[in-house]
Amino acid sequence: MSPSVANSEDVVITAAAACCSLGEGRHAILEAMLRDEVRIDAAPAIESTFMAVDGEPSQPVRAAQAFEAEPHPGGDGDRAERFLQRTIMQAMEEAGLRDGVPPMNAGRPRRVESIFGTTLGGMRHLGRAMRTDDLADYAGSLTGTVTRAALRDTGLPLGGSTISAACASGVSAMALASTALLLDECDLAIAIAYDPISEFAFAGFSCLRLIAEGPLRPFTVDREGMRVGEGYGVFVLERAPDARARGASPLARVLGWGAASDAHHLTQPIPDGRGAARAIREAAVAPPDLVIAHATSTPANDAAEHAAMQAAFGERFPSIPVTALKSRIGHTLGAAGAVELSVLIASMETGRIPGAANATADRESFPTLDLVTSPRDRTVDRGVVLSLGFGGADAAIEIESMSVTEPTPSAPPIHALDDVVVTGVGILVPSSNSASIRDGELGLEPEALEGLDNPRAVRRLARFAQLVRAAGRLATDDAGLGEAEIRSSAAFVGTRFGASEYTLDFYDELIRDGLGAGNPLHFAESVPNIGSAQLSLGLGIEGLTLSTSGTRLAGIEALHLARRHLASGQADRAIVVAAEETHPRIRSILRRLRLLDERPTAEGAVALVLERRSAAAARSGTIRADLASTRIVWPPREGWRGSVDAWRMALQDTESEVCFCGADHASEGPGDRLVARATPGNHLKTGQEVVERHSVGPLLAVANAVTGDFSVTIGARDEAGGSGSAAIKAV
Repeated sequence: MSPSVANSEDVVITAAAACCSLGEGRHAILEAMLRDEVRIDAAPAIESTFMAVDGEPSQPVRAAQAFEAEPHPGGDGDRAERFLQRTIMQAMEEAGLRDGVPPMNAGRPRRVESIFGTTLGGMRHLGRAMRTDDLADYAGSLTGTVTRAALRDTGLPLGGSTISAACASGVSAMALASTALLLDECDLAIAIAYDPISEFAFAGFSCLRLIAEGPLRPFTVDREGMRVGEGYGVFVLERAPDARARGASPLARVLGWGAASDAHHLTQPIPDGRGAARAIREAAVAPPDLVIAHATSTPANDAAEHAAMQAAFGERFPSIPVTALKSRIGHTLGAAGAVELSVLIASMETGRIPGAANATADRESFPTLDLVTSPRDRTVDRGVVLSLGFGGADAAIEIESMSVTEPTPSAPPIHALDDVVVTGVGILVPSSNSASIRDGELGLEPEALEGLDNPRAVRRLARFAQLVRAAGRLATDDAGLGEAEIRSSAAFVGTRFGASEYTLDFYDELIRDGLGAGNPLHFAESVPNIGSAQLSLGLGIEGLTLSTSGTRLAGIEALHLARRHLASGQADRAIVVAAEETHPRIRSILRRLRLLDERPTAEGAVALVLERRSAAAARSGTIRADLASTRIVWPPREGWRGSVDAWRMALQDTESEVCFCGADHASEGPGDRLVARATPGNHLKTGQEVVERHSVGPLLAVANAVTGDFSVTIGARDEAGGSGSAAIKAV
């Protein structure tokens, strides 16, 4: 890629659909807020209850579950898919895409990409499966299965990357979608954020002592905590000329976005809010007329967020209205930024700002805060939504109304394009003849991780987190990065199963002892973004941090998103890790689902340091290989033909040898035959990998190409039908 300016066209939002406890649709939600409604009440959709104590009735379960005209029983697993599909269809309708996605004017297909953001993904399926031993629910606990089901019958490709930056996931999905458009790697992007109401979330935040007993009181003296909510948000994004050409009516323009990490603590924000302040400064291209704060009503979060807004906006801050909507709809986790962004668009359309409920600003602590506590009539031309996530993930986005007479020049954090190169490799994987840690499971020797991390800091962490941090350290040492260079990096972590042991342990505790039970460490280490959070904490990374999960492709997806992030100039370097731990229950389930043969599974992690070519040259770093291209493609249709289509598109224009990793790659099963038929014109190398490494396998193949100094395209396929590729060019 020769350096040039990224696509300078505006990104516009042509649909904004949302659902939460106050209803469906952004205008219905806004109107309920303007009527001073709060809907945090009994939540029968939560799958379990508190245990009764000494014969007394169990305490009620209060949360903010989404509105449903025909309620389903509390234990149903597919609640997320049901709400997601309905919200996606509403967005497609508003965008004028009810009858399908039209081709571009030149007649070529319109390239469509869906990006999902979530905090907990398919946990409802996991809880049901652990009670009933139902294989369909075990399969449904993987985010790749959730997304495919949600997209069925929508006219969209049957899958999308699922990212997690915890409660910053919704805004992060918007940023990733905008990046893809401005890099001209897609023509229509669907940013989707969701989290269903669940016992896992309720019990987790309860055991962390973050759940309020009374009403939510953001920025007040007596604020005490949050309430779990449920939400879904779907946005259609396009480049402005493409939207005009098909006759769409944009709702808003994306002016900018920003992301950062606190690198401070897993469950507490950094008190001075410096990470959130960086995200706001990057996002806020022009002074906003409204800020929708994250405002969980926890003492530490609200204080840190106020410090961040004060630092970012400076002397302008007292004149900027701030509202706090979780006081009405609970904390919708990964969907929070998306639901709040939809309300921001509705406020732009109506000129009405909803107030925070139950709130009177603490003037001693927050003397410069203009907290909106009742409906306010005001023209809202520009607005900022701020989201703060578990593990220190911070994200912000600014949008502008299409009705402004003098549009603000957009300034997304995208700069001159540049090639992306590999400058460091860290490999921590057992060989096929390594000792078994359990029957059918291979592990690393105990000394493999010695000296790579602080033993006291990691001794209680999930094995998955230990592997991520250790591999990341190996790669940054190999690249010769200094502390400042690591600090300014981004972090992308991919995994199929994450911290499976702690996740299963927490769910066992919850099922056995009810909602009040659960080890807080097990919960904190089981959230899907724990890999990127721990990589940030372990190495001191303060750039964008996020995780991809739920498919075999997760490692390649992390590589793909990191390549885009760097190519567009949003960071100079990124540490990319794929990691997996092993667990006998996971192995048994995969065998029963016929997704694993007799091969042993292995723990392990692989890390790569990626840099912009110019950044590597500026520090005289050694370039190990070029990352020539990456692709992630999902089936455009059902069945094996859709999988063939995805594989062919993932390898489009590939000239080098193709090394295949993925489903059936060792057993010469149907996947092998499908791949062989669909790879014309390329020399296909499947090999006989005798160890199942899940998401680590494809990234290990990339690392081996880099260290072996040979050019190859790594192709990977997931059972859900998606395919990915990464082309490595030797130097």
